[in-house]
Amino acid sequence: MRTRFVGLASDVDDPEPQVLDLAMQHLQDAMMLPFVLITDAEGDYLAGSHGAVHPDRLLQTLQALTAKR
Repeated sequence: MRTRFVGLASDVDDPEPQVLDLAMQHLQDAMMLPFVLITDAEGDYLAGSHGAVHPDRLLQTLQALTAKR
């Protein structure tokens, strides 16, 4: 994953404005941590989730996004 993606952690109680904007636009129904936003290099939303996600499912999502590029 490190060859294609960069992780960024944000404090859910005090998120950066750009992170909050993306979450409000794309994960309006999110209720459970963690909230995951996947963006491109320009910060445009590609995918996301909330709550527990099995690692295999996350890997599938990242592989599908990589295949599209």
